[in-house]
Amino acid sequence: MKRSILSVLGVTGLLVLAGCLETMPGPDRPHRPRPPRPEKPAMCTREYAPVCAVKKGKRQTFSNACMARDKGYTVVDQRPCGR
Repeated sequence: MKRSILSVLGVTGLLVLAGCLETMPGPDRPHRPRPPRPEKPAMCTREYAPVCAVKKGKRQTFSNACMARDKGYTVVDQRPCGR
């Protein structure tokens, strides 16, 4: 009698553990997507070499070409805008 009770408890314990293992993420289950990583910060010098740059038709003067590219602009002239 004791042996059968211990066997039943043992089987029940194994089933409970198997149920716990099933809830863990496996290779067949999709993981939550990771949030996008922030872009790497631009490292521009502070030299003053003004350039004229354009983005979506908007012209703007920047202190140097690196600063313009960092903001998504395309350099169109190696002088300030409006000259």
